[in-house]
Amino acid sequence: MQQDIVRQDLTRVLVISLGSLIDIAHNIAALEAIRKYHTNAHITLITEPEYNRFMSACPFVDEVVTNWRTNGLRQELNFTNNLQRASFEMVYDLAQTEESEGIYKKYWLKKPMWSGIAMGCSHPFVDRARTNMHPLDRIAEQLWLCGIGPKEGYPIGAAPLPNLKWALELNDYHTIPEKFGIDGNYAILVPEAAVGRPGDIWSVARFVELAGELISHDIKPVLMGTHRAIAVGNEIRAQLRGIDDLIGRVDVFEYLSLARAASLVVGSNSELVVLAGLVGAPTVSIINPEAANIRQVAPRGKLTVSVVARDFKDIKVEQVINAARAVRD
Repeated sequence: MQQDIVRQDLTRVLVISLGSLIDIAHNIAALEAIRKYHTNAHITLITEPEYNRFMSACPFVDEVVTNWRTNGLRQELNFTNNLQRASFEMVYDLAQTEESEGIYKKYWLKKPMWSGIAMGCSHPFVDRARTNMHPLDRIAEQLWLCGIGPKEGYPIGAAPLPNLKWALELNDYHTIPEKFGIDGNYAILVPEAAVGRPGDIWSVARFVELAGELISHDIKPVLMGTHRAIAVGNEIRAQLRGIDDLIGRVDVFEYLSLARAASLVVGSNSELVVLAGLVGAPTVSIINPEAANIRQVAPRGKLTVSVVARDFKDIKVEQVINAARAVRD
């Protein structure tokens, strides 16, 4: 693949970042790189409505647009006209989906330069291996093709991690545990799987056993997760006292602060576990390789490790504790 260098002095840049919270978080690495490259550009981000508040606080973005899904001809025409009037010179499609390709097709007059998979775009990303890459490696390669990043590119596995320092700085993360009544050392247990993979979750019995081990070492177990974890969380609490339950009670900023201050975060490769790794928390992810490509989904971070087995029943608490010692020592 050959580079097609994009000019740095552009003034109107659009970035498309769609999908789950994992996708959005990983794309923050690209947003920072684009911000550094196009220093003086006004950068607009198209993203999912539920992440408007989160991404509006991101320092690498000047404007966030969430009304890209239209309902009816009038909304369709308004959004299309707004795209035309915005006069974007370059679009970085980090989503690379049919939905984001549909945004490219809305340009019925002059099309901007476009990095992505849309047929006929100026900067196509056609690496056939991209679908098997970790999102951070894929994004880094896509930007490298446009001239963003070191001349030689990044080796697989060495792509920059997203910078989430700004999200922590919105709160003093040391004070957030006190806000939720958490004293001393605590570990976050995330009893849920990634979106669309409900079977990829460690058993209630294993979580209860792990929580008991943590309590015996004076580490408070704290359950966290989205609404998907409520039922499992209730089962865990019913079998063991001394567990705090914050499932569904914290926003993304509070969660990042709680994860950063935690002694440990354990769970499957769900959104919250991935975020914990990215924010620098000691993180152990439990992965079923039958359901996911480890190279694609393993959380990344300076203090992350994954425990892998073809059957979750084969993963013992002792293995998770040993992995936890590895990332904490």
